[in-house]
Amino acid sequence: MYNDMTYSFLVEMLVNKFELNPNKHLSLSYRLSPTDSRVEINDDNDVRLFVTCVCESTNSIPHLYIYQHEEITQTMDQTLIIPGPAGILQAAKLRKCRDITEGSSTMPTQDYVKKVIEDASEDDHFSRGPWLSALEYCGAFGIEVDACLGNIEKFIKKGKVELVVAVIKSCSPNILGDLTVTLKDPSGIMSGTIHHKVLDEKKSYAKMIGVGAVLILKNISVFTPKAHHHYLNITLKNMVEVFQNDTVY
Repeated sequence: MYNDMTYSFLVEMLVNKFELNPNKHLSLSYRLSPTDSRVEINDDNDVRLFVTCVCESTNSIPHLYIYQHEEITQTMDQTLIIPGPAGILQAAKLRKCRDITEGSSTMPTQDYVKKVIEDASEDDHFSRGPWLSALEYCGAFGIEVDACLGNIEKFIKKGKVELVVAVIKSCSPNILGDLTVTLKDPSGIMSGTIHHKVLDEKKSYAKMIGVGAVLILKNISVFTPKAHHHYLNITLKNMVEVFQNDTVY
Protein backbone atom coordinates (compact mmCIF):
# COMPACT_ATOMS: atom_id res chain seq x y z
CA MET A 1 0.00 0.00 0.00
CA TYR A 2 2.96 2.31 0.68
CA ASN A 3 5.37 1.10 -2.00
CA ASP A 4 5.21 4.54 -3.61
CA MET A 5 6.74 6.26 -0.59
CA THR A 6 10.36 7.30 -1.21
CA TYR A 7 12.99 9.16 0.77
CA SER A 8 13.25 12.01 -1.74
CA PHE A 9 9.47 12.49 -1.78
CA LEU A 10 9.31 12.59 2.02
CA VAL A 11 12.16 15.11 2.28
CA GLU A 12 10.74 17.34 -0.47
CA MET A 13 7.28 17.33 1.09
CA LEU A 14 8.59 18.24 4.56
CA VAL A 15 10.89 20.97 3.25
CA ASN A 16 8.03 22.55 1.29
CA LYS A 17 5.44 22.21 4.03
CA PHE A 18 7.54 23.67 6.83
CA GLU A 19 9.37 26.16 4.61
CA LEU A 20 12.76 24.72 5.46
CA ASN A 21 15.91 25.70 3.60
CA PRO A 22 16.46 23.07 0.87
CA ASN A 23 20.17 23.92 0.79
CA LYS A 24 20.74 22.99 4.41
CA HIS A 25 21.12 19.49 5.73
CA LEU A 26 17.90 17.74 6.75
CA SER A 27 18.00 14.71 9.01
CA LEU A 28 15.09 12.36 9.66
CA SER A 29 14.70 9.79 12.39
CA TYR A 30 11.94 7.99 14.23
CA ARG A 31 11.15 5.96 17.31
CA LEU A 32 8.28 3.53 17.72
CA SER A 33 7.48 4.47 21.31
CA PRO A 34 8.56 7.13 23.84
CA THR A 35 11.01 4.69 25.46
CA ASP A 36 12.71 3.43 22.26
CA SER A 37 15.93 4.78 20.78
CA ARG A 38 15.72 6.80 17.59
CA VAL A 39 16.42 5.15 14.24
CA GLU A 40 17.80 7.26 11.40
CA ILE A 41 16.12 7.51 8.00
CA ASN A 42 18.73 8.01 5.28
CA ASP A 43 17.39 6.31 2.13
CA ASP A 44 14.47 4.52 0.50
CA ASN A 45 15.18 1.30 2.40
CA ASP A 46 14.97 3.14 5.72
CA VAL A 47 11.67 4.71 4.64
CA ARG A 48 10.27 1.29 3.73
CA LEU A 49 11.41 -0.12 7.08
CA PHE A 50 9.73 2.77 8.89
CA VAL A 51 6.52 2.25 6.93
CA THR A 52 6.57 -1.48 7.64
CA CYS A 53 7.11 -0.96 11.37
CA VAL A 54 4.32 1.60 11.57
CA CYS A 55 1.80 -0.38 9.56
CA GLU A 56 2.43 -3.65 11.39
CA SER A 57 2.22 -2.05 14.83
CA THR A 58 -1.26 -1.41 16.20
CA ASN A 59 -0.39 -0.12 19.66
CA SER A 60 2.94 1.71 19.44
CA ILE A 61 3.43 5.47 19.30
CA PRO A 62 5.66 6.22 16.31
CA HIS A 63 7.19 9.69 16.09
CA LEU A 64 8.93 11.25 13.10
CA TYR A 65 11.69 13.72 14.00
CA ILE A 66 12.88 16.38 11.56
CA TYR A 67 16.18 18.17 12.07
CA GLN A 68 17.03 21.28 10.06
CA HIS A 69 20.63 22.15 10.89
CA GLU A 70 21.68 25.78 10.78
CA GLU A 71 25.14 24.71 9.68
CA ILE A 72 26.56 21.25 9.11
CA THR A 73 29.36 21.92 11.63
CA GLN A 74 27.18 23.37 14.35
CA THR A 75 25.68 21.33 17.18
CA MET A 76 22.61 23.54 17.62
CA ASP A 77 19.66 22.77 15.38
CA GLN A 78 15.95 23.31 14.95
CA THR A 79 13.75 20.32 15.73
CA LEU A 80 10.25 19.75 14.40
CA ILE A 81 8.32 16.79 15.73
CA ILE A 82 5.32 15.30 13.98
CA PRO A 83 4.14 12.97 16.72
CA GLY A 84 1.01 10.99 17.26
CA PRO A 85 -0.27 7.60 18.25
CA ALA A 86 0.01 5.31 15.24
CA GLY A 87 2.14 7.88 13.42
CA ILE A 88 1.67 9.81 10.21
CA LEU A 89 1.52 6.84 7.89
CA GLN A 90 -0.79 4.80 10.04
CA ALA A 91 -3.08 7.82 10.42
CA ALA A 92 -3.08 8.07 6.63
CA LYS A 93 -3.91 4.38 6.43
CA LEU A 94 -6.85 4.83 8.80
CA ARG A 95 -8.25 7.65 6.69
CA LYS A 96 -7.94 5.67 3.49
CA CYS A 97 -9.50 2.55 5.04
CA ARG A 98 -12.35 4.66 6.42
CA ASP A 99 -13.00 6.17 2.98
CA ILE A 100 -13.01 2.70 1.42
CA THR A 101 -15.40 1.37 4.07
CA GLU A 102 -17.77 4.31 3.63
CA GLY A 103 -17.66 3.98 -0.15
CA SER A 104 -16.08 7.40 -0.60
CA SER A 105 -13.62 8.16 -3.36
CA THR A 106 -10.02 7.55 -2.35
CA MET A 107 -6.77 9.35 -3.10
CA PRO A 108 -3.24 8.10 -3.69
CA THR A 109 -1.37 7.21 -0.51
CA GLN A 110 0.89 10.25 -0.78
CA ASP A 111 -2.13 12.57 -0.80
CA TYR A 112 -3.36 11.05 2.46
CA VAL A 113 0.09 11.52 3.97
CA LYS A 114 0.11 15.16 2.83
CA LYS A 115 -3.30 15.73 4.41
CA VAL A 116 -2.22 14.24 7.74
CA ILE A 117 0.88 16.44 7.82
CA GLU A 118 -1.15 19.52 6.85
CA ASP A 119 -3.60 18.86 9.67
CA ALA A 120 -0.76 18.36 12.14
CA SER A 121 0.96 21.60 11.11
CA GLU A 122 -2.28 23.59 11.29
CA ASP A 123 -2.84 22.35 14.83
CA ASP A 124 0.36 22.44 16.87
CA HIS A 125 -1.18 20.80 19.94
CA PHE A 126 0.56 17.57 18.95
CA SER A 127 4.01 19.12 19.17
CA ARG A 128 3.52 20.96 22.46
CA GLY A 129 4.38 20.11 26.05
CA PRO A 130 1.03 18.70 27.24
CA TRP A 131 0.77 16.16 24.41
CA LEU A 132 4.41 15.09 24.51
CA SER A 133 4.29 14.82 28.31
CA ALA A 134 1.19 12.64 28.09
CA LEU A 135 2.91 10.29 25.66
CA GLU A 136 5.97 10.10 27.89
CA TYR A 137 3.73 9.37 30.89
CA CYS A 138 2.07 6.52 29.03
CA GLY A 139 5.41 5.10 27.96
CA ALA A 140 6.80 5.24 31.50
CA PHE A 141 3.85 3.28 32.87
CA GLY A 142 3.71 0.81 30.01
CA ILE A 143 0.39 2.15 28.72
CA GLU A 144 -0.10 1.25 25.07
CA VAL A 145 -1.66 4.10 23.14
CA ASP A 146 -3.41 4.17 19.78
CA ALA A 147 -5.27 6.90 17.96
CA CYS A 148 -8.94 6.00 18.08
CA LEU A 149 -11.25 9.00 17.79
CA GLY A 150 -11.25 9.02 14.00
CA ASN A 151 -12.17 5.33 13.82
CA ILE A 152 -13.88 4.83 17.17
CA GLU A 153 -16.10 1.94 16.11
CA LYS A 154 -13.00 -0.23 15.73
CA PHE A 155 -12.16 0.32 19.40
CA ILE A 156 -15.58 0.06 21.07
CA LYS A 157 -15.99 -3.11 23.12
CA LYS A 158 -19.23 -3.63 25.03
CA GLY A 159 -20.06 0.05 24.81
CA LYS A 160 -16.68 1.26 26.08
CA VAL A 161 -13.28 2.35 24.80
CA GLU A 162 -10.32 1.08 26.79
CA LEU A 163 -8.10 4.15 26.44
CA VAL A 164 -8.28 7.66 25.01
CA VAL A 165 -5.44 10.19 24.93
CA ALA A 166 -6.71 13.44 23.48
CA VAL A 167 -6.37 17.23 23.39
CA ILE A 168 -9.29 19.40 24.45
CA LYS A 169 -10.14 21.50 21.38
CA SER A 170 -13.10 23.28 22.93
CA CYS A 171 -15.11 23.19 26.14
CA SER A 172 -18.15 24.92 27.61
CA PRO A 173 -20.43 24.29 30.60
CA ASN A 174 -23.99 23.10 30.07
CA ILE A 175 -27.13 23.69 32.12
CA LEU A 176 -26.53 20.51 34.15
CA GLY A 177 -23.16 21.71 35.41
CA ASP A 178 -21.27 19.28 33.20
CA LEU A 179 -18.65 20.30 30.66
CA THR A 180 -19.28 19.76 26.96
CA VAL A 181 -15.97 19.14 25.19
CA THR A 182 -14.54 18.46 21.76
CA LEU A 183 -11.55 16.12 21.91
CA LYS A 184 -8.94 15.50 19.23
CA ASP A 185 -6.21 12.96 18.63
CA PRO A 186 -4.15 12.51 15.44
CA SER A 187 -6.87 10.33 13.88
CA GLY A 188 -9.83 12.67 14.32
CA ILE A 189 -12.21 14.49 16.67
CA MET A 190 -15.13 13.52 18.89
CA SER A 191 -17.54 15.30 21.21
CA GLY A 192 -18.16 14.31 24.78
CA THR A 193 -19.29 15.36 28.22
CA ILE A 194 -17.22 15.60 31.40
CA HIS A 195 -19.40 14.92 34.45
CA HIS A 196 -19.64 17.72 37.00
CA LYS A 197 -18.21 15.46 39.74
CA VAL A 198 -14.90 15.47 37.86
CA LEU A 199 -14.82 19.25 38.18
CA ASP A 200 -15.74 19.11 41.88
CA GLU A 201 -13.09 16.50 42.72
CA LYS A 202 -10.37 17.34 45.26
CA LYS A 203 -7.56 16.92 42.70
CA SER A 204 -8.58 20.32 41.30
CA TYR A 205 -9.34 19.01 37.84
CA ALA A 206 -11.49 22.10 37.30
CA LYS A 207 -8.35 24.26 37.31
CA MET A 208 -6.48 21.89 34.98
CA ILE A 209 -9.13 21.14 32.37
CA GLY A 210 -9.36 23.66 29.55
CA VAL A 211 -8.61 24.21 25.87
CA GLY A 212 -5.18 22.80 25.05
CA ALA A 213 -5.05 20.43 28.01
CA VAL A 214 -4.51 16.72 27.35
CA LEU A 215 -6.60 14.02 28.99
CA ILE A 216 -5.62 10.40 29.57
CA LEU A 217 -8.84 8.43 30.05
CA LYS A 218 -9.63 4.76 30.65
CA ASN A 219 -12.69 2.57 30.15
CA ILE A 220 -14.84 5.39 28.80
CA SER A 221 -18.50 4.76 28.02
CA VAL A 222 -19.54 5.65 24.48
CA PHE A 223 -23.04 6.98 23.87
CA THR A 224 -24.37 6.21 20.38
CA PRO A 225 -27.74 7.89 19.74
CA LYS A 226 -27.72 6.77 16.11
CA ALA A 227 -25.47 4.88 13.73
CA HIS A 228 -21.98 6.40 13.33
CA HIS A 229 -22.70 9.19 15.82
CA HIS A 230 -20.75 8.68 19.03
CA TYR A 231 -20.13 10.71 22.18
CA LEU A 232 -17.84 10.08 25.13
CA ASN A 233 -19.34 10.08 28.61
CA ILE A 234 -16.43 11.00 30.91
CA THR A 235 -16.81 10.43 34.64
CA LEU A 236 -14.43 10.57 37.60
CA LYS A 237 -13.57 6.88 37.38
CA ASN A 238 -12.37 7.41 33.79
CA MET A 239 -9.75 9.98 34.75
CA VAL A 240 -6.14 8.82 34.69
CA GLU A 241 -4.20 12.06 34.29
CA VAL A 242 -4.55 15.63 33.04
CA PHE A 243 -1.74 17.70 31.57
CA GLN A 244 -2.53 21.41 31.68
CA ASN A 245 -2.17 23.58 28.58
CA ASP A 246 0.95 25.25 29.99
CA THR A 247 2.81 21.99 30.69
CA VAL A 248 6.45 22.25 29.61
CA TYR A 249 8.09 19.22 28.03
